[in-house]
Parts: sequence; C-alpha cells; structure tokens
Amino acid sequence: MVGIQEDRNLSITARNHIGALQSLLIVSVIFIGILIWFQFSIDAVIGISILWGIDAITSLYLHFEYLSKNKGEEYEVRDSELIRRKDGKETIYKNDEIEKIIVYLSPALYKNSNFHFLAIEGYHYAIIKMKNGEKLILTSLLAPRIDKSLKQIRGVLFEKRKRLFCSIL
Repeated sequence: MVGIQEDRNLSITARNHIGALQSLLIVSVIFIGILIWFQFSIDAVIGISILWGIDAITSLYLHFEYLSKNKGEEYEVRDSELIRRKDGKETIYKNDEIEKIIVYLSPALYKNSNFHFLAIEGYHYAIIKMKNGEKLILTSLLAPRIDKSLKQIRGVLFEKRKRLFCSIL
C-alpha cells in the first residue's frame, strides 16, 4: 500500500519498554560501581540510595502513567492519515481533521541529544489536537522518538515544547 512503512506502526512492545527503562538501568549500574569504589561506606550508600530512589520513582511513575494511557492502542502513521486501533475498533483521522500536533520533550531530546543525565529525560509524549475538539495522546512507549514518527504526517502544524518532567497530567 502507498504510504505505509513498517517503522510507521506504533505500539507498545517489549523493546520499547526496555528502551524507555534503559537510562534507569545504566544509572543503576553506575551507582553500583560508585558504591563498590567507596567500598559501600554508609555515607555513600545513603547518598546513592537517595539519588537513585528519586530518579527511579519519577521515571517509574512516568513509565506506568504512559503505559496506562496507551495500553491496548496501536497507531499507524501514513502520509495522509493517522489510524488508531483500540479494542478491535479502527478509527481513521485524515490530515485535514488534525488541527496540530504538540510534542512535549525533555531538554535533552529537545536538543536532539542522546545523552540523558536522568532516567526521566527519555520520556516524552505528543498531543494530537483534532479540529472537532478531540485529543489523542501518544507516548514514547509507542515509539522511541514519537516526535520523529509523527513528523511523517504531511501538512499538519507541528510544535515542539520543552518540559523537564513530561507528565501527561
């Protein structure tokens, strides 16, 4: 079919879960390395535990928030339309029905950087505003870079906004 490519299918997969949690796993390994370096001194354990706890709790919060938002949804991005599949029902949104796409990105992703200091920096989402008032929310659990996937839709206003903590609520 014209306008369909495999990388335009957006869905929650095990690979997307691991990709989203990758920064947290890397930070965990680094923190364990620091603890080993300091021979598990009580000050190092307390300090690392606090830093890791804050990073882990915030990133896991975003992960579960995103998962609950897009669970059971699948999207297909085409040049002229966006197709949403949920609960066995397929809805087609033509480009002329879409008012604009707003993508909320962490500062690192906003600058197109792959370096993340915190695990929360990998999480981002898009709001697709329809002309009829309906809103679709697509999170980074559907695709590693939701902004790049949605940019393939032609003729729709596209905005990028910077946000440190990309919570949907």
